[in-house]
Amino acid sequence: MENPQQSWFSKLWEQTKESLSIKQIVQHDGRYHERTKPVLDVAKRGGYQGARMLFNPLWCYHCFVGVVMFLTFVGVIMVFSSSSITMLSSDKSPWSQGANQAMFCALGLLLCALGAHIQPRVYRGLSGILLIISWFVQLLTLTPIGVEINGNRGWINIGFTTVQPAEFMKLAVCIWMPLAVIIAKSRAADTRNNNSYAVPIIMLGICCALVMLGKDMGTTMIVLIIGVIALLLGGMPGKWFWSMVVLAVVASTALIIQSPNRLARVTAAYTKCGTATGFADTCYQSVHAKYALASGGFLGVGIGNSREKWNYLPEAHNDFIFAIIGEELGFVGTVMIVLLFVILGWCLLCVALQATDRYTAMVLMCIAVWILGQAMVNIMVVIGLLPVMGVPLPFVSAGGSSLVMCLGAAGVAMSMMRQQAQIATATDKLSS
Repeated sequence: MENPQQSWFSKLWEQTKESLSIKQIVQHDGRYHERTKPVLDVAKRGGYQGARMLFNPLWCYHCFVGVVMFLTFVGVIMVFSSSSITMLSSDKSPWSQGANQAMFCALGLLLCALGAHIQPRVYRGLSGILLIISWFVQLLTLTPIGVEINGNRGWINIGFTTVQPAEFMKLAVCIWMPLAVIIAKSRAADTRNNNSYAVPIIMLGICCALVMLGKDMGTTMIVLIIGVIALLLGGMPGKWFWSMVVLAVVASTALIIQSPNRLARVTAAYTKCGTATGFADTCYQSVHAKYALASGGFLGVGIGNSREKWNYLPEAHNDFIFAIIGEELGFVGTVMIVLLFVILGWCLLCVALQATDRYTAMVLMCIAVWILGQAMVNIMVVIGLLPVMGVPLPFVSAGGSSLVMCLGAAGVAMSMMRQQAQIATATDKLSS
């Protein structure tokens, strides 16, 4: 039953899905049944030819896999290139950071392959357990094994390396929130009462609070955005949405004001940083990121020839790796990276719109919002449109936790995409 109070976002989503489908009457076992079929599958429309190829779910599936693999490969190369000088100056092998990234890449690809072969019903059944596990692991950052880096206590030391539990929480939210919202929408339709949305909202609030306890506001924003998109797709009333927006703005403002570090970052992003003190302090990283992008020109100075990576640009191999890409590969390289993320988002969106299962569609949308939203935030920070937040570029930035969980999310997305009839048929043929 349609909820008259559902958000405009949810109505737009339903109308778009309906516009990409047609209803056919088919005969089976002597009875007539109504069947919904993607409109672009209809032979009379000419099939997937020309521009229609962009809507081909099978094309989107293979293109998604290709983009993920290519971004991961580029990430390993650029991490080595951007970190080699930093490693040498720290009396380490110039290969150490690149080798570390390659090791986590192998682990992530293994997790991706495993995740792609797990059925969506398994994710659905384990979603609650995964969310609780993510809470428990995130709380470990507040124990003695927790590690503080650049003012954020968001890592735990497991002996041979450190891991960031919030990355696992992002994936857990992508898997659990769609199911919680679907249940909430069903109960709201039955009872004519929208109070059932309170449960997923409270659980999302707990996730954000746990991450924020480690003072990681950037990651908290990503988790919040993923959850809010799931709520909007699930038909959460518009007044509830705007109430959450107001609450989030007030809370964010308060957190920024009470923290001198965050306040300095925000003011640095939207001022000219004209003073020598400001340049040497809060503006230093942003200014050198712009130096890197500017010196890259159209085609770049070549891989390995960056000047800013000689310890001028902090976190050159991590949160600001996009600046090194711009310096070494130029405008062409940065546009290529942006275009790859756009293609990745389009492929997830296209398959989600043609998915017949609501849970599958919503999980794909949540993963798209996570990957594409985080990439957008990272790039906007590097070019100076947003204050420094410490959010890595998915698949590309150095960091084992981010790379492994992004590849794990890609595996979950592949599992969900394989539920689409055309993709399922093609992948079954390949496996047999």
